[in-house]
Amino acid sequence: MKDLLGISQNKLPWSNAAIGQKMGFCKRLTLFSALFVCLIGSVALGQDKPKELLVFAGAGMRLPLDEIGKRFEERHGVRVIYDYEGGGRLGNKILVGQTPDVFIPGSEKWAKILKEKRYIKDYTPVAYHTPVIITTERNNKVKSIGDFVDNNNRIVLGNAKATAIGEASAVILKKAGLNESNINIMARGISVKQLVMWIEKHNADASIVWKADAIQSGKVKPIDIPEQYISTYIIPVCQMIRHKEEASQYIHYLLSAEAKGIFRDHGFDVVK
Repeated sequence: MKDLLGISQNKLPWSNAAIGQKMGFCKRLTLFSALFVCLIGSVALGQDKPKELLVFAGAGMRLPLDEIGKRFEERHGVRVIYDYEGGGRLGNKILVGQTPDVFIPGSEKWAKILKEKRYIKDYTPVAYHTPVIITTERNNKVKSIGDFVDNNNRIVLGNAKATAIGEASAVILKKAGLNESNINIMARGISVKQLVMWIEKHNADASIVWKADAIQSGKVKPIDIPEQYISTYIIPVCQMIRHKEEASQYIHYLLSAEAKGIFRDHGFDVVK
């Protein structure tokens, strides 16, 4: 039997059945190869994906915590991602559903609030914050807390609802018998770092910040506040109710003598 070209079909190298079998085999081989590549790729992706921890922390602790995070990652292979802001802003983030693995605010206030609302399991102090006055290096107009009521002095303070230093400043002024309405307050900052920056850039004459931030700056002049007006504020390390297993390792390292030494190197008083 000949086809349209005049070639006998029984002289062809393969029959129609044989050709069909070979095509089916090739399709199965291609499918198997694709599945194998996908399987190997998914395993590789699963192995390469790094472990991570999310830590909410007060802006004033950026320098020591960045260093601690790097050392922790080197030892445990866990990357620490920090979200730095004022403690009040971070606390409110948690209340609206943003959950970190660890929370480190600048004072105990938000630790107590979140423990009462059962967002955190418990907390442990790692270091202390002490408030001080800061002025520009060559500014002699502000020498004490009493000079805050001189309207010739431009004062910037922390927002009490957004940051722990704002709350501390309000307490200090109240104990010193100074009414904020009599103070020339130019602006209120949402973090302690913002207050320091304003003084560094001569946008104001004085502010109240944490001692560690004044030391880290190196561009401002710190002035001690009388002891009867100030309190020492603990820096609590809070473990969330829902947290990754690696969070416990991180907290253990954060409370170690080595990590506390890093805090001390950056101007903090640490818990012994």
